[in-house]
Amino acid sequence: MNENTTGAMIAIDWENIRRGAQLYQRRVRPSELCLAIRNVACIFGEVLGGKAFGDWSLRPDDGREFAEHGITPYHAPRSSAGKDRSGHPAGGLRVGSDRDDCGTVILRSEDADYQVLVDQARTYGKRIVLCAFSASVSRDMLATAPLFPLEAELGIQTAEHGDVKLDLAAASESDDAESNDVLARFVRQMYNLESCMNFVGYGMLCNRWMLDWGLAWNEYECRKLIDEYQEAGIVEHHDVFNPNNPDWPTGAVRLVLTDERVRRALGFSDGPASNPVLSNDAAPVQHGSAG
Repeated sequence: MNENTTGAMIAIDWENIRRGAQLYQRRVRPSELCLAIRNVACIFGEVLGGKAFGDWSLRPDDGREFAEHGITPYHAPRSSAGKDRSGHPAGGLRVGSDRDDCGTVILRSEDADYQVLVDQARTYGKRIVLCAFSASVSRDMLATAPLFPLEAELGIQTAEHGDVKLDLAAASESDDAESNDVLARFVRQMYNLESCMNFVGYGMLCNRWMLDWGLAWNEYECRKLIDEYQEAGIVEHHDVFNPNNPDWPTGAVRLVLTDERVRRALGFSDGPASNPVLSNDAAPVQHGSAG
């Protein structure tokens, strides 16, 4: 590597970092993240700038905050299926032979989709350094680059090794309380969604909305949670006619509003057994969802 290539560039997967922070019940602001990542980048040389990848049509204020702190927002809109496409940044961050001043790329993401940027940096002799939440970084990414845990940079206290005496009854109550809180948030969000849509598509629910609600870390966990709720009688699957392909109906999910846990989460006592927006005589709001 050229001895003059001492600068560092920054790549931030904002959607990924936001979801990682939710594992610690934290909300990280772009300004806070920029300060933390610059502290790491300065170890490797002068900070040459960088880009934050995300769908800024959803969070324009966050994009402006990144720009105010010297990080360029790079628009990576969600796909039509609701998946985030910010994990494909090779075209957005120039780390090739025309950047002889850059010797290191500081990558803020736990997502293995950024492997394309890692490979590109290696091709041109650049060092890759991860600065991500250790609890969620993928094994593939850990195998490719050293990790600066983002928990330490943001002052998040994590569990430490050592003997401890546990109150098993209290621990069980705590687990139950956390599970009930997730259920209550899910039920309220689902109820609001059902109020303004013809149906809630299973794919969109697991690929996008539950992730946005902070109920799980990835699509697999969302689908697992829906399976648990269906088995418990909290939600039910149903098919919706697909005019584009009548032989293949769209899979959808709806709350079982007669379930006592659902009614309790919504604050119903002797309240309605169906969503009032969808049960009146008016036609449902035309904001349908495909899954």
